[in-house]
Amino acid sequence: MVEVIKEMLLSPLGSFASVLSLFIAAFWLVHFVTKKTTQIQSSHDVIKGSMSKMESNIDEIRRDVSYLKGTVDIIKTGVSPLAKSNSPMSLTQDGIEIAKKLKAPEMIARNWSKIQSDIEINVGGNNAYDIQQYCWEGTIVDLSKFLNSFDFDRVKMYAFSEGKPMAYYAPIFAILIRDKYFETKNINAYDVDYYDPQLKTHVQETL
Repeated sequence: MVEVIKEMLLSPLGSFASVLSLFIAAFWLVHFVTKKTTQIQSSHDVIKGSMSKMESNIDEIRRDVSYLKGTVDIIKTGVSPLAKSNSPMSLTQDGIEIAKKLKAPEMIARNWSKIQSDIEINVGGNNAYDIQQYCWEGTIVDLSKFLNSFDFDRVKMYAFSEGKPMAYYAPIFAILIRDKYFETKNINAYDVDYYDPQLKTHVQETL
């Protein structure tokens, strides 16, 4: 190929015009390809942005569905053996015993830096009700975000051996995490009622 180009460059003027045309055509081709590549890249970025937004919406829907499914699982299997419904929520004797078997307090202690950071990023302020709700929903939807893979697998294996869904054990972790966070931030657990939207007006009126 090099020899052919060399011969064309050393040929008479008529042939040189052909070479010049060849270079012009090559330059135009490079410009055309570059332009099309830029357009494709731009279109790809737009599509990528739309896809990211769509994926975010899908993740939100999946989270809501997971929460609803987990809640239904809890209702079906019965949450009362593990947590008292009175406010502020607390563990029943069965919940305390299972927490000991799971070594849940030790798991939470090992993962506390991760847990505390997650709560502070996603809840922000010290609203007792919002913190409790976040702990409750977070442990039902995705307990793995609070625990490392080793501890999460231990809970999964325990749930499997007992024939229970993971969500059944969520109240244990929700209450223990809430209590430890309240203790760390010097928050009174009874403040939950004060910030509860359904009780707030009544509580403030009686104060």
